[in-house]
Amino acid sequence: MGACCGCPNEVELGELLLSINYLPSAGRLNVDVIRAKQLLQTDMCQGSDPFVKVQLVIGLKLVKTKKTSCMRGTIDPYYNESFSFRVPQDDLSEVSLVFTVYGHNVKSSNDFVGRIVIGQFSTGPQETTHWRRLLKTQRTPVEQWHSLRSRAECDRVSPASLEVT
Repeated sequence: MGACCGCPNEVELGELLLSINYLPSAGRLNVDVIRAKQLLQTDMCQGSDPFVKVQLVIGLKLVKTKKTSCMRGTIDPYYNESFSFRVPQDDLSEVSLVFTVYGHNVKSSNDFVGRIVIGQFSTGPQETTHWRRLLKTQRTPVEQWHSLRSRAECDRVSPASLEVT
């Protein structure tokens, strides 16, 4: 890994397709991790075994962590997995959803592939747009592709990224 010069897409980490919606009456934030594509391969011998960790941060406090199943031997996994978080309407403006893709590694700790944050402390314009669309339409699922970022970049631009492991 070279030093980061701050240029976008220095290393292509892959993309993540997400759908989010909010049900105000139930106080539930629903997240669908649909698929990922062209993930950075973390294990050279057998391809990647990627999974996505979804973490709910309210303000600067990690509230809940959930994760998808691990997809063996692919860099283009289809997940189609849904998660629901209890979020009171009053807290919605302080929510950040942290999505981190890891490559499962049996021998050592899982390999970090990339991360994005959507919500109060979004990691960029794409993520901010997605969150704004959610706030505007609420009950309607809003689907969007996101380019994964490095941990260093996320930690630099999003305080929520610093709150998760």
